[in-house]
Amino acid sequence: MPVRWGWIIGCIMLGLAGIAAGLLLVPDRTTYVANVLAGIGTTLLLVGIVVLLERRIVGTAAKAVRRAVDAEREASDARIDRLVGDLEDRLSAEWARTDAADVDAMKRRTAELTDETVERIVDEANRLAQESTRDAE
Repeated sequence: MPVRWGWIIGCIMLGLAGIAAGLLLVPDRTTYVANVLAGIGTTLLLVGIVVLLERRIVGTAAKAVRRAVDAEREASDARIDRLVGDLEDRLSAEWARTDAADVDAMKRRTAELTDETVERIVDEANRLAQESTRDAE
């Protein structure tokens, strides 16, 4: 999000104009200047506290999001590893039952099983992406 410099400069100019107007209207300028400086100091203190809190809040939120993403990535990797392991087991079982004469048929069957597994992985990834989009909204 870009910094709105026009808004910031406008606020500074209005603040300075308010201080100058107060100087012109108040008969005891020493007390007025002391009050203005105390107000400026208090404002800067509050701004510092707000910036500090904002950074901590953003940092904490970023860590929480990072942990959630890492956990989801690990779960997704585990699901993919499970699907690939299932594919390997199925292919091993299919090839163990195959005769030398059926090699071409087994190659086609291997391609079908591989395509099926890839389709399952892609479908699961798309489903998770859609769920994440719904959760974000």
